[in-house]
Amino acid sequence: MAAQQGVDRVTLSEALAGAALKQRLKSECDAALARGVCGSPYMIVDGEPFFGVDRLPQMDRWLTSGGF
Repeated sequence: MAAQQGVDRVTLSEALAGAALKQRLKSECDAALARGVCGSPYMIVDGEPFFGVDRLPQMDRWLTSGGF
């Protein structure tokens, strides 16, 4: 829990409800859509898209070998 880490409950609540966080989320979603992201999980590694949890082994191989 955040309180166990020394985070003030009121400060955290205000930050989560604030306009800055909402704008960041909107910006990140817009950027993802512009890159063609179509779902979750969706990872892009070195410009190569990996969509779906079943692609995690492929992504691991990509990262280990430096590409296919």
